[in-house]
Amino acid sequence: MKMARVIGRVVCSRKYPTLEGKKLLLIEPLNWDDGKSAGDPLVAADCVGAGAAEKVFFVQSREALVAFQNYEGETAAQDALPPVDASIVGIIDGYQVKL
Repeated sequence: MKMARVIGRVVCSRKYPTLEGKKLLLIEPLNWDDGKSAGDPLVAADCVGAGAAEKVFFVQSREALVAFQNYEGETAAQDALPPVDASIVGIIDGYQVKL
């Protein structure tokens, strides 16, 4: 899992059908060491109800898709899963790094 900060929201007038009702957020990846930017912003589907400026956990690749299995009663059928490359899977309340 990686850490990021929510920096915005993405609004789409038309989406792929399995993305309907799912919130898309713009996130900025962060370093665990110092909390500074670790790359370009990206769009992630929200599984946990994250809000503006919150620090979050996110996953990419296949793990992003797995996060939506059985989401709000959906079945794990392949055609019910949204086409996503990144998903927010947790909200960070705090963390400690031992240097």
